[in-house]
Amino acid sequence: MTQVAPDKVDGTPAEPEQTGEDRPSGPAPARWRRWLRSPDLRAVLIYLLTAGAVTERVWFYLNTYIMAGNQQDQGFFEWTLANAARVVTGLHNPFFTDQLNVPDGVNLMANTSAYGLTIPLVPVTLLFGPQVSFAVMITAGLAATATAWYWFFSRYLVRSRLAAFVGGAFCGFAPGMISQANAHPNIVAQFVLPLILAALLRLREPGRSVRNGIILGLLVVYQAFLNEELLFFLALASCLAIVVWAVHRRPAAKAAAGTFLRGLGVAALVAAVLLAYPLYVQFLGPQTYHGISSTARLFGADVYSYFSFSGTSLAGDPQAATQVSQNSAEQNSFFGWPLLVFAVLVVVLMWRRIEVRAAAIVGVVFAALSLGPILLVRQKQHTHIPTPYKALAKLPVFDSVITTRLSLVVIPVVGLLLALWLEQALAFTGPAGEMRRTRLVAFAAVLAVLLPVAPTRLAVVSRTPTPDFITSGDWKHYVTPGHSLVAVPVPAHNGAMDGMQWASTQGIGFALPAGYFLGPDRRKPDRPGMFGPPPRPTANILSKVAKTGQVPAVSEKDHANAIADLKFWRAAVVVLGPRKNDDALRTTTTALLGFPPTWIEGAWIWDVRALTS
Repeated sequence: MTQVAPDKVDGTPAEPEQTGEDRPSGPAPARWRRWLRSPDLRAVLIYLLTAGAVTERVWFYLNTYIMAGNQQDQGFFEWTLANAARVVTGLHNPFFTDQLNVPDGVNLMANTSAYGLTIPLVPVTLLFGPQVSFAVMITAGLAATATAWYWFFSRYLVRSRLAAFVGGAFCGFAPGMISQANAHPNIVAQFVLPLILAALLRLREPGRSVRNGIILGLLVVYQAFLNEELLFFLALASCLAIVVWAVHRRPAAKAAAGTFLRGLGVAALVAAVLLAYPLYVQFLGPQTYHGISSTARLFGADVYSYFSFSGTSLAGDPQAATQVSQNSAEQNSFFGWPLLVFAVLVVVLMWRRIEVRAAAIVGVVFAALSLGPILLVRQKQHTHIPTPYKALAKLPVFDSVITTRLSLVVIPVVGLLLALWLEQALAFTGPAGEMRRTRLVAFAAVLAVLLPVAPTRLAVVSRTPTPDFITSGDWKHYVTPGHSLVAVPVPAHNGAMDGMQWASTQGIGFALPAGYFLGPDRRKPDRPGMFGPPPRPTANILSKVAKTGQVPAVSEKDHANAIADLKFWRAAVVVLGPRKNDDALRTTTTALLGFPPTWIEGAWIWDVRALTS
């Protein structure tokens, strides 16, 4: 039986050695037949089927339902998909838009535009709409991430395709990944991260510093247009793992240092040149902000969450899971106590392997950092207990991290341990009966710890319908360039996403005031990040009515503020479609504007061009 070669990450990619019994006899089969029979293809197909099962409801109810766990983020990403199509077909500025948050606009580089996903999907968006593209992003992101980690494990860590398959499956469908699949496709799509790790390993190849450096630099650039936060995590984890390896393999590290650093320098140069302008816009361009909102800074992982089961897991309870997490889309650190105990045992039993040591240290460090600046125990803040992240919280870049997401680094660490454990079990030699028992126990242990965290289908709820006034294009008779369409309630982070959904269906053909995005809080001197712009009086009133259904008393001052707000927003028309509390919203809006609306193709319309001209 083939034995596992030690320290695979120190050498070239691992490939199984063929013995005389392994070599096929007779003529070699055609390449396509070998490919169809390969375990790699079977792995990819299983990953795709699993991703399809998890996202089945998203596909089945494309236009009438939306993700229950994170409706506003799905609405935002559908808007970015439509905006990417607008950028490509109309050659508009990809880094800044004036079609949202009129009149100030939105810095798209400072938001999760995810052009690495949205631009390749432009043909799908143009042919089938942003809802279909969004479903493709979530489904393909899960399957591609699992596939990429399977490829990395099978080429650089273990020889057993089965062991690599299990490790890759966990990396793609861990509870944290399924939780992020609630409308965070840019975080679900982690398929570039294993490619970057592989490129880092190849930097040690002598005589190929330029080629390998260019490849690494291009991968870094692409990942930057998927998600910069994950790229930052990977950089930190890679540095830590390299230090651990160098300490334990000093002669090899010293011999490879020159070649490695030359390649790294080439990669840094390539990335710096290609990202210079986008990063300039992100940090120094219009509508930039400094750090994240004070609320998001407290999004650390709850201590109890590591031992709990996610609401998206087979053994989890969606209601109970919310007691130790901020929301259903940020249940990143839910591994369950059986899997954690298993991971600790694997580390103890296989500590002599450098891969296990490096992975364990990275996992422990990132788990500790994920607790955030304030310790949370069952969502109760313990401000008197210091955390490791508190010393980093105010540093540049660190001040923009949602700390609970640092626990996502623990997922590939556990996947690596699973792959190594199964590899060791499959490589065991001895009497036939003992071999069978060993493998049976190994597989039973893996099944016992993975079954409770197996993924369930993503939940959906009814989507607010888009009125025919929008889908028919009748809005074009009212909204001209330089003016905006005001949706009631005004689009914001509080769930009022009607206007952004309407704009998505129309290829971002009309501009909107406010919206759901990250921008600067101009009310504070350090301009910290906040969701949307500082709310204006009319937006506040309509938001409260949308939530409560209660019609407030409208004063002359409220009426004057409404006219001023419409002028500030350069409004051409105010539109109220069918939604919850729409009667109260219609009555309130009529009182604010001073005249009744007209019912046109399924929506109430207030033509305000005479008021704002």
